[in-house]
Amino acid sequence: MPGPATVGVMRHTLLLPPGFIEQISAVDLDAVLAHEFAHIQRQDFARNLLYGILSLPLAYHPLLSLTRARIAETRELVCDAMAVEALSGRESYARSLLRMASMLAGRTTPRLLHAIGIFDANIFERRVMNLTRNTGTIGRSRRSLIVAACGVIALTTCISAVALQTEAPAPQPQAGAHLDVKSSEMTKNLLTKVAPVYPPDAKAARVQGTVVIEATINKEGIVENLKVISGPEMLQKASLDAVKNWVYKPYLLNGSPVEVKTKINIIFTLGDKVLAKTPEK
Repeated sequence: MPGPATVGVMRHTLLLPPGFIEQISAVDLDAVLAHEFAHIQRQDFARNLLYGILSLPLAYHPLLSLTRARIAETRELVCDAMAVEALSGRESYARSLLRMASMLAGRTTPRLLHAIGIFDANIFERRVMNLTRNTGTIGRSRRSLIVAACGVIALTTCISAVALQTEAPAPQPQAGAHLDVKSSEMTKNLLTKVAPVYPPDAKAARVQGTVVIEATINKEGIVENLKVISGPEMLQKASLDAVKNWVYKPYLLNGSPVEVKTKINIIFTLGDKVLAKTPEK
């Protein structure tokens, strides 16, 4: 046997080559024992035996050897990590592997199918490279800082999402001021509409056109403070007389009625049709 190997299912046995202990230092012996004890802790010999039995029906398949090699590689890397944790460090353990490899070089490969040896996976170079590369271990304080930063980012994201979903309150009118509302909104609130009468003298004079009126609607929906903005003079009084009798549903802001200001168009045509609407501002 060229190198150490662990066998046994119920009673685990560590096999060492003749004269092996006399040829290595105490540090290297600790590395061997740590690695093999990791195999024993993981029950690798029993697992390897089970894998071998289960793979017998597929022994002819060309991918079987590749699969077994991948399992062996993973097994050895895990045991290396466990051994490093039990010993003084990665570099010291890697140097011990190199010294034992040079000491055991040239010996024949073991023929024990289910033995778990320290050099039986044909991945020695990758194992040493994995041990010597910079793993970038994060200290406890730095890890705590990263966790805290992630928590702050998550909290900020949640608060931002809630803020975006919260509907912004409508602007409140200042004391003594009226809220300007689009005429299309006030049209929806119109309850009672009185049509204006076409003045006979204006009709005889063939006067037609649109009278634009600015109106204030109080909290009860009553029209107040009518003011003519534009339109034929002969049609203005008839427009005012009609609009002052209109009644609206109170306009609500945040659930409370408020006074609003809007504009109303009264349209007179010679076809005896009088239209009234509240146009867009």
